[in-house]
This record gives sequence, structure tokens and C-alpha cells, in this order.
Amino acid sequence: MSNDMIAITASKLPAHLQGKTKASNVFANAISVGGFPVVSIKGKEFNVSRGDEKTLITNADGDAAGSIEAVIISANPHKSKVYYSESFSEGSSTKPTCYSNDGVGPSPYSTEPQAKKCQTCPHSVWGSKITENGGKGKACADSMRLCISSVDQLNDPMLIRVPAATLKALGQYGAQLAKRGVEPHMVVTKIGFEKGVAYPSLTFKATRFVEENELAEVEQVLSEEEDTIGRIIGTIEDAPADNGDDSQARPAAAPKAEPKAEPKATKPAPQEAQVVEKEAVADEADDIDDIDTALDDLEFDD
Repeated sequence: MSNDMIAITASKLPAHLQGKTKASNVFANAISVGGFPVVSIKGKEFNVSRGDEKTLITNADGDAAGSIEAVIISANPHKSKVYYSESFSEGSSTKPTCYSNDGVGPSPYSTEPQAKKCQTCPHSVWGSKITENGGKGKACADSMRLCISSVDQLNDPMLIRVPAATLKALGQYGAQLAKRGVEPHMVVTKIGFEKGVAYPSLTFKATRFVEENELAEVEQVLSEEEDTIGRIIGTIEDAPADNGDDSQARPAAAPKAEPKAEPKATKPAPQEAQVVEKEAVADEADDIDDIDTALDDLEFDD
């Protein structure tokens, strides 16, 4: 690319242009890889997809990282639902037959809406899916869309889908935060994989409060990236499907080597994973030893 651009600085602008400058690049999308980054948890590994580029998140030794530290910038307060008419094939980029980002009704961009309301959809009924080992599940899988940013790059919001098997843990984590009046973006959350299960089941643990400069950066992202965040969590829809890897939101399936883990993967969560309803989650909060300990270590006042 030519570097023949004349020297232009704000201090040398003509008088009629001074004070009208903006720092944003209105042509940013011209060089963008497209859409927003998506964190995948396939195979119990964290990968970040940016367009067609997929990068494995590694630890200091170069191995696949068993956990990541992030700030949960925002979340869709509703469960998302995804249905595929055909069985899932690992690595497939097939778009969902029907999906909902609010758990109420199909997205207007669904290829083949299956019902007018999710509540009356036969695919959303427990037992509508029978696994290879005879277990029951739901053909239309629940998940929750979170907008997260790496601690090392807070101005780079990404999507991560919390699968059905992990919604209870997410709700319990939210209960602990809400119990103490702490917003998710006020702490650094360690997101890892539950040990002893074959399928990707996530764990959440608060490791520390965000620093003052980190909070300022998070608040700037919340202010300046409102549309991007809305698209990440699915509250804004303007395309047939998001740019991410939809396989996470599909009905959870344990690897064939350990098929007995399947029923646990599709066990329905008993409550909505919402962090804002303090009274609704207070009773459950006392049962979460690991999360409670993590937050107590941060010197929260009970």
C-alpha cells in the first residue's frame, strides 16, 4: 500500500475544521475479518475464531489451556435455543434449522421455524431427543450467550456460548455475585472445564476484582461497543445467523468413547441463569462451596 498520504495532524487543521475531529475509523470494516470473535469449547479446548481463522488458546508451555481468565462484559438474560433437523457432524458449518436468541419464539432469520412459540415447540420438550445410549434430552438445545473479553485485551469483546450442561453452574455463580451486589464485569472470572466428564462442561470462579484502569476500559467498551455487544449476546439481530461456531449450542453429546456421560450433558437446568434476580437465587447460593470460597477470598462482605 502506498504511504504517500500528506502529513495531517489535528493541530494543523484549518480553523473551520478544528474541534470537529473524531478518533474513530469509519472505514474499519473495510479491513475487518468479519463479524466478532467467537470462543469455541469443542473437544474441551478453547479456540478463538475470527472469520475463517481459528486460533488455539495455549498455556505457557504451549499446550492447550485448561482455563482462561476473562471479564464477563455482558450477557443475554434469556436462554438461547438452537435446533438442527439433521444430526450433528463434528466440524460441520451447517446453520441451524431454527433458533431463538430470547427463548420466546424463533428468530425471524431461522431457516425453518418449527413453532410460533418456543414453549409449544415439540423439539423443546424433554425426551424429544434420544441419545445413542438411550438417554433422554431435548432436540432443541438451550445455551446462554456471554460477551467476554480477555484480561489481556479488554477492548476485544468475544462471544462464548454456555451449553445446557453448564447453565446451572453459571446460575449459581451469578447467585454468588448478586448476593454480594457485584456485577460480573467487576471481577476477573476464571473459566475452565469440569474435570471427570467427557463433554465440555464449564466452571466459573472469581479470582480477583478488576483494577481501576481495567474497570475504566471495560466501561469504555460497554459505552462504545454497544451495538457489537448486542450482536454478540443476540439482543440485536441483523443477519440470518451470527458469525460464530454454532456447534456449541447444539444438543450436548458425549464422545463415543464415553457415551454414558450423555444424559448428564442434556439434563435440564432447574432455573434461569440470571444474575440480576437476587431473591430468586439467594436460597441456592449457600450450596456452592467452591464459588463461595472464591468470592470470600476476595473479601466480600456477607
